[in-house]
Amino acid sequence: MSTAHPLSRIASDPWGSLRRGGAWLHWYLKEIMGENAYIHYLESYERRHGTREGAMEEKAFWRDLTDEQDRNPKARCC
Repeated sequence: MSTAHPLSRIASDPWGSLRRGGAWLHWYLKEIMGENAYIHYLESYERRHGTREGAMEEKAFWRDLTDEQDRNPKARCC
Protein backbone atom coordinates (compact mmCIF):
# COMPACT_ATOMS: atom_id res chain seq x y z
CA MET A 1 0.00 0.00 0.00
CA SER A 2 1.33 3.42 -0.96
CA THR A 3 1.99 5.91 1.83
CA ALA A 4 2.53 8.85 -0.55
CA HIS A 5 0.66 12.00 0.23
CA PRO A 6 -2.50 12.42 -1.94
CA LEU A 7 -1.26 15.79 -3.19
CA SER A 8 1.90 14.19 -4.60
CA ARG A 9 -0.19 12.53 -7.33
CA ILE A 10 -1.74 15.88 -8.24
CA ALA A 11 1.67 17.53 -8.24
CA SER A 12 3.14 14.82 -10.49
CA ASP A 13 0.28 15.04 -13.06
CA PRO A 14 -1.70 18.27 -12.63
CA TRP A 15 -3.29 18.11 -16.11
CA GLY A 16 -4.45 14.54 -15.59
CA SER A 17 -5.99 15.50 -12.27
CA LEU A 18 -7.70 18.47 -13.91
CA ARG A 19 -9.07 16.25 -16.71
CA ARG A 20 -10.39 13.72 -14.18
CA GLY A 21 -11.99 16.50 -12.16
CA GLY A 22 -13.54 17.99 -15.29
CA ALA A 23 -14.85 14.60 -16.41
CA TRP A 24 -16.39 14.02 -12.98
CA LEU A 25 -18.02 17.47 -13.02
CA HIS A 26 -19.39 16.85 -16.54
CA TRP A 27 -20.87 13.50 -15.45
CA TYR A 28 -22.33 15.04 -12.28
CA LEU A 29 -24.03 17.90 -14.14
CA LYS A 30 -25.50 15.48 -16.70
CA GLU A 31 -26.92 13.39 -13.85
CA ILE A 32 -28.46 16.41 -12.13
CA MET A 33 -29.99 17.77 -15.34
CA GLY A 34 -31.39 14.36 -16.31
CA GLU A 35 -29.44 14.15 -19.55
CA ASN A 36 -28.46 10.55 -18.79
CA ALA A 37 -32.07 9.42 -18.26
CA TYR A 38 -32.25 7.56 -21.58
CA ILE A 39 -28.97 5.75 -20.89
CA HIS A 40 -30.28 4.68 -17.49
CA TYR A 41 -33.55 3.56 -19.11
CA LEU A 42 -31.66 1.36 -21.59
CA GLU A 43 -29.53 -0.16 -18.83
CA SER A 44 -32.61 -0.88 -16.74
CA TYR A 45 -34.49 -2.33 -19.71
CA GLU A 46 -31.57 -4.62 -20.51
CA ARG A 47 -31.36 -5.84 -16.89
CA ARG A 48 -35.09 -6.63 -16.84
CA HIS A 49 -35.41 -8.16 -20.32
CA GLY A 50 -31.90 -9.45 -21.05
CA THR A 51 -31.74 -7.43 -24.27
CA ARG A 52 -32.20 -3.89 -25.51
CA GLU A 53 -34.32 -5.12 -28.38
CA GLY A 54 -37.84 -3.79 -27.94
CA ALA A 55 -36.80 -0.75 -25.91
CA MET A 56 -38.22 2.64 -26.88
CA GLU A 57 -36.20 4.71 -29.28
CA GLU A 58 -34.65 7.81 -27.77
CA LYS A 59 -37.11 10.28 -29.30
CA ALA A 60 -40.10 8.26 -28.06
CA PHE A 61 -38.51 7.95 -24.61
CA TRP A 62 -38.11 11.72 -24.21
CA ARG A 63 -41.63 12.35 -25.51
CA ASP A 64 -43.04 9.82 -23.03
CA LEU A 65 -41.00 11.28 -20.17
CA THR A 66 -42.09 14.87 -20.82
CA ASP A 67 -45.73 13.80 -21.27
CA GLU A 68 -45.56 11.99 -17.90
CA GLN A 69 -44.02 15.05 -16.25
CA ASP A 70 -46.80 17.23 -17.66
CA ARG A 71 -49.46 14.86 -16.28
CA ASN A 72 -47.76 14.54 -12.87
CA PRO A 73 -45.60 17.63 -12.20
CA LYS A 74 -44.49 16.56 -8.66
CA ALA A 75 -41.73 18.81 -7.34
CA ARG A 76 -40.16 20.67 -10.22
CA CYS A 77 -39.53 24.32 -10.80
CA CYS A 78 -41.67 24.90 -13.91
